[in-house]
Amino acid sequence: MKRNRSLMNVGIAAMLLLAAGCSAARNEPASSGAADNAAQSGNQDADAANESGTKELQKAHLVEGWYAKGEDGGYFAALQQNYYKDAGIDMTIQPGGPQVSGLQLVASGQADFGISYADDILRAREQGIPVVGLLAGFQYTPQVLIYHADDKLGGFEELKGRTVFIQPGVLYWEFIKHKYKLTDVNELNYNGQLVNFLKTKGSLNQGYITNEPYALGEQGVKVNVLKIADSGYANYCDVLFTTEDYLKKHPDIVKAVVQASQAGWAYYLDNYKSVNPFIQTYNKDMAVEAMDYEAEQEKPFILNDETQAHGIGYMKADRWSLVQDQLMEIGALKAKQDVSKAFDASYLKDAG
Repeated sequence: MKRNRSLMNVGIAAMLLLAAGCSAARNEPASSGAADNAAQSGNQDADAANESGTKELQKAHLVEGWYAKGEDGGYFAALQQNYYKDAGIDMTIQPGGPQVSGLQLVASGQADFGISYADDILRAREQGIPVVGLLAGFQYTPQVLIYHADDKLGGFEELKGRTVFIQPGVLYWEFIKHKYKLTDVNELNYNGQLVNFLKTKGSLNQGYITNEPYALGEQGVKVNVLKIADSGYANYCDVLFTTEDYLKKHPDIVKAVVQASQAGWAYYLDNYKSVNPFIQTYNKDMAVEAMDYEAEQEKPFILNDETQAHGIGYMKADRWSLVQDQLMEIGALKAKQDVSKAFDASYLKDAG
């Protein structure tokens, strides 16, 4: 079972208290100009030389959105290949899980960076949590609806009258229901187990293209998928984020982490078989073969024309605005906000 996004949004009000020390009142967008100002004012995170002339490493703490996996392979590759260290960063990667909220840990200052989704970042900001997206690991979400291989299903508009096993409050599902006018779908709670899906003919089940099809295939069960990306939902996925306050105080660390992570993703895509055993040391329960499958399946979501032209992790304002518009349509956001404050792509290294 992949990360439970409905659980990630529970207790958001509690985060507000934890975020008090993160300068939530700061409203101006982080920018490369802010980086210049910080540098000119003698930012204390600038590389400092010790007596031997070597650079002191700046500590950074990244918490994953779920257990260690191939979907975060670029960050582990950057750690394994010393890209963070070479950039002056002493990086710690903390796996997530059902009881770990990256948004909460980053907002409260217990972690410096987290991994989430564009829609979750927009919702967090509306509720006073000043997080900022820095790098979109996936240009579109690898989330899918799986269905039985012998089922004939042409698209999302054909879900009318079907049974769908899904967690309550999943945003992409609310968007799909709204867009395709699915008023008579039989929604049943997905509890992380696929047994109900397997025994219910004509049903669908939420999942990730990197996960459930592989797990079922290992059991001899063939499935097909409807890609959520094909529904029109424009969400950026696996977005590296920090807070406005951290970005203001540590722009040099942010730049180093972002660009080392980009390099890590480039390495991972070509060398995942040498990185996945390292990831497994963080998650003994996941087979290396399963991570290899993840790595192959996620490539089209990471590399597209835009990332080939501008670099891995590329983000643009009109996509963030589109995600916001889609959330407004389904009532997931109460009011429009300035999306330029929700992300900052200026620290990315442009491929051009």
